[in-house]
Amino acid sequence: MRVKAKSGLVLAVAVMLLWSVWQSQSLRAHRPQEHLPLREPGWIKPNVYKRGDKVDVTVNKVESDITNFPYGYYDLRFVCPPSETKKPLHLSLDEVIRGDRKWESDYSLEFGVGQDCERLCDRKTMPDGLKQADRLIRENYMVHWLIDGDLPAATTFASTRSGKKFYNAGFPLGRVDHETNKTHLHNHVMLVIRYQALDFNRYAIVGFEVYPRSVSDYHCPGASKSFEPYVVNTEETEVTYIPFTYSVYWREESNIDWSHRWNLFFDGGSMLPNGNVSFFYWISLANSAIVVALMTLFIALIFLKIKADDCVGTLAFEWASQPVSYLAQLNLATSMGIQFLFSIIGSFTISCSLSKLHNIRSWELSTATICFVLGAYTSSLVGSLLAPGSKTNIGTSILCGGTLPALTLVVVVIVNGIVWIKDSSAALPFETLVALLTSYFVICLPLSFLGGYSARKLRSTPANGTGNEQLKVPFLFLLNVEYHQESLLPADQEKEIPAILSNPLLLTIVTGFPPFVVICTELLFVCRSLWLQKTSLYSIYGFLLVNFIFLCITVCEVSLVVCYVLMIYTQPGSATKQVFNEGPDVRWSMHWSPAAVMKSLKGYMASTVCRWKTSFSSWRWKSFMAGASVAWYFELCSLYYLIFVLHLRDFSSILLFLCYTSLFNLMCWCAFGALGYLTCLWFLNFVSAPHKSH
Repeated sequence: MRVKAKSGLVLAVAVMLLWSVWQSQSLRAHRPQEHLPLREPGWIKPNVYKRGDKVDVTVNKVESDITNFPYGYYDLRFVCPPSETKKPLHLSLDEVIRGDRKWESDYSLEFGVGQDCERLCDRKTMPDGLKQADRLIRENYMVHWLIDGDLPAATTFASTRSGKKFYNAGFPLGRVDHETNKTHLHNHVMLVIRYQALDFNRYAIVGFEVYPRSVSDYHCPGASKSFEPYVVNTEETEVTYIPFTYSVYWREESNIDWSHRWNLFFDGGSMLPNGNVSFFYWISLANSAIVVALMTLFIALIFLKIKADDCVGTLAFEWASQPVSYLAQLNLATSMGIQFLFSIIGSFTISCSLSKLHNIRSWELSTATICFVLGAYTSSLVGSLLAPGSKTNIGTSILCGGTLPALTLVVVVIVNGIVWIKDSSAALPFETLVALLTSYFVICLPLSFLGGYSARKLRSTPANGTGNEQLKVPFLFLLNVEYHQESLLPADQEKEIPAILSNPLLLTIVTGFPPFVVICTELLFVCRSLWLQKTSLYSIYGFLLVNFIFLCITVCEVSLVVCYVLMIYTQPGSATKQVFNEGPDVRWSMHWSPAAVMKSLKGYMASTVCRWKTSFSSWRWKSFMAGASVAWYFELCSLYYLIFVLHLRDFSSILLFLCYTSLFNLMCWCAFGALGYLTCLWFLNFVSAPHKSH
């Protein structure tokens, strides 16, 4: 079985590598080949240009911090449309989901050749185009272009404290004159391309600065400030011609080399070794390490106390076999959490390893999607092993492996409908939705079936093998899961459970705080990059991965502490009886009068509440909820960001934010709850091992 498990792992890794290679080949195949610059061998080598080489500028999209609806640049009705020879570029999955719409542009650039003034076009604009321009400018939309493959066009700023220069991706579409309340469209751009000399007549681009201007005619302003801006007249009823011009300047940069050209984008360029933000990250990491160290010390004391207690093994053996209401729902939530953990950890790990490979840095979401689909195998395997009975039902295996992807697809379709109504570029194309749906039936469901089949094989191995062979079987503590209705211990030793453990709200507040302390700093940085400052870039995946690992360790340790404290205050015989004896007898009345129906509904609700209270009294649900409690802190943090930090104006953007964050927090709830539950399951199996041997 170990050989088969290793073969499956090798096959999964091979599929991921083939996917990445195929995606990179597809991207390369869709680029125009006649003007590609020289490229040195190796993934982390720059594009090398010679003087006079053609440099392509790629136009992408416009987006705003106060709305969640980006638009393709060439979908705007007031900018110069592409010529017939220009084509859209191939997009990766994450670029499609982000709303990217990359096109070749008509901006003609030759490396090292300056252009003082070039006329792009006179855009014939209808009145509705002027109204669209006015609305987008007032909503602070930013324009996103690219050069040298993936280097964003940037707006230049200078720090008021240190005086250092830093970049924000994109440049404003226009500005609002607050004195006249009129909008000025930026129809002229001054492009400043900064380059590094690698050798004689060999150069690499290290910066792409855009200085936009609003000009009333086709004359380029240059450095002059004596020019009239182009005022967007929304009351115009006739056709309007908007002039678009540009100028190009090349500047050699000696302070920044190609390998560090992204540093100016990362939080004001202070991600350098001597930057304050980097120091703040290290302080946050040290704080997380201290929390984990204290929790680990507490766990070590628990194990020392257990080693000296001979009765703990019997208690753990009895407790591990206790049944619980809603066991199927608990196992389903656990399998969903394992699938999400599989995808997020795989995505973080690969993002850290590829953080310096500039030409493939945008494949993080694609990698997460691959891990998300392949995680169906792992989730189905774990869910099938947790299911009661010696044989696992095929339906259970498919349900455990396919529920989370199905839920995600449903949310994506609903959100896509909202975005489609807004005519935003973030709406997924129909062929992409079909591809996602096809991958669900062709890849996810068969992998779920394969996971269930592997679980049945694993369950049959200990029964047919010797003791030494059983020790070599992976997931051994999952193979020892058994459920008995009878209690093996007397129930006269029950102690009063503390309010912290008996009250779900108090348990959530107390157990969720230590993990949230570990991850709160990184969470704020990620939220700011995703929602508040979309023009800023986040790249400190190493800190994020380490803090995420610390978070997982803290969740496991908190759940283990809860499990141990419950073992102290509760004898496992009493809760078993409550599972089957408590709760009113609910029988639906055959007389369909309104009073009878209401009485039946009240009885059903009372029975459900009673069963839930009884389930929560079990260690299984308590350990799951103790681990999942940090997700409620995530939800509160999201609501705080929505109410007090973000400036979302329209209802659709607020609804999209709530859909995205709620889905993510639900996945985190399942993931960390699964970690806590499986940790306690392993703990009880470890403690009761000597008892089983006797």
